[in-house]
Amino acid sequence: MHIAQVQSWPEGPRYVSVADPPAPTAGQTQLRVLAAGLHQVVRSRASGNHYSAKTLPHILGVDAVAKDEATGQLYYVMDFGDGNGTFRDYINVDKENNVVIPLPEGVDPINFAASVNPAMSSWMAITQRTDKLPKDFTVLILGATSASGRLAVYAAKALGAGKVVGAARSAETLKGVEGLDDSITFKDPITDTDFSQADADVILDYVFGDVAQHVLSTIKTKKPVQYVQIGTLSQEAEIDLSGPLLRSTNLTIRGAGPGSWRLSALVVELKTLVPVMAKWPQLGATVVPLRDIETAWSDRSIKGRIVYVP
Repeated sequence: MHIAQVQSWPEGPRYVSVADPPAPTAGQTQLRVLAAGLHQVVRSRASGNHYSAKTLPHILGVDAVAKDEATGQLYYVMDFGDGNGTFRDYINVDKENNVVIPLPEGVDPINFAASVNPAMSSWMAITQRTDKLPKDFTVLILGATSASGRLAVYAAKALGAGKVVGAARSAETLKGVEGLDDSITFKDPITDTDFSQADADVILDYVFGDVAQHVLSTIKTKKPVQYVQIGTLSQEAEIDLSGPLLRSTNLTIRGAGPGSWRLSALVVELKTLVPVMAKWPQLGATVVPLRDIETAWSDRSIKGRIVYVP
């Protein structure tokens, strides 16, 4: 079979022929990989810059949609183990120690493989990084037109939100974000934007930078507001908040990502998230054959969320 493997961190992945996996043990299932997403964490691991992958050679991939060829059943599989990886033809998964979740009929393997990882961001932010939210809470999503932001709308409502407000720079693109109850378009300068209409209990921030600075600096409500920083689309890694602001508002500031929550918590949440999100509209994806990974890896002309197929 073939795998995508990094043999030297600076060189990037290689398409390598290896022996077929051994017959699965009694506690394992052997699955044929159908689609594996190229998420940011996959790129980070492949460069040796992620804490979860420090051993060479390294097989790419943290999750996949795979098929039991004997039964035809599709599964979502996740494996963060150093030395395993999902960019391969076949994978032996441990039923007890790995995430192996059956998928309902009709799930598109490619689009689902593209969607689970970005959906995790908002799901984990709400379940692990907020506390005691009121019934039918209101969520403001900064960067709602991003892939993760679009899925955050569904995640928020699945977790009890009564109202979801999306905010982004393009009013036209915001119109295409399904499930929003209201929207706010960023003005230029951002300080001209009024976020008070959102009256949010939770702020999920995929943008950060000047947007986060303005939102947090102009909070007027006296009710508790929980802000969760998830992404940095603005590329601005710092903001400046005054002490009086923090003392005068009921504001909780947290971040959400691996490290702020335990991997064991993600494993538990995936067992709920995966079946739920199988009913949502999925993200589209750009399909790249695994055999082309050496040339495609650094090809910036390939747009959209990339999914590799064996």
